[in-house]
Amino acid sequence: MSAPRRPRGLAIIDRFRRSERASVAVEFALLATILLLLFAGLVDFIQVSTITRDIERSSTQIGSLIASCSRSSDQSCTTNTMNAYMARQANTLVRYSQNQPTVSMAQISESNNAIKICAGNMTYLESDVSASALALMSDKDNAIVVVIQIKYVALFPLISRLFTITSGTTLRGWTTTVHSSGSSVC
Repeated sequence: MSAPRRPRGLAIIDRFRRSERASVAVEFALLATILLLLFAGLVDFIQVSTITRDIERSSTQIGSLIASCSRSSDQSCTTNTMNAYMARQANTLVRYSQNQPTVSMAQISESNNAIKICAGNMTYLESDVSASALALMSDKDNAIVVVIQIKYVALFPLISRLFTITSGTTLRGWTTTVHSSGSSVC
């Protein structure tokens, strides 16, 4: 009398459990999943770093352009340059145009440790921007502040929440360029 035969499905499962190749396949599947998650988080982290670098570079270039316009008390050159730039704002950070970059700029003056906005499309400076401007400026200095914001949408939103930032956030950078020192307040 022979032993009872096991159903075909159970025999395959037993063979799979005893097979060394099967355990390697399971280990690879687990490791590959973890490595893919890490890779996706790294891609989003690199993207955020690249956008942040581009924001800082662009704001510095715009601020330098406007600050080099006029070092005299005549504000028409500065104001005209800002207005011309705001009209062509779409040319800023063209590669991020789908993320709707926003460029805000203002000519500011410092008097008695207070900031006054003289020209531009900003009505106020946020506290961190104001604090960094005050740290750079002396009494009766004039400067240009350029703030750029880009809405960042993660490539892998669920993974980004785990590793870097939330899936939808605004990346912001600014530059303060002093263009006249000790002159009158605008």
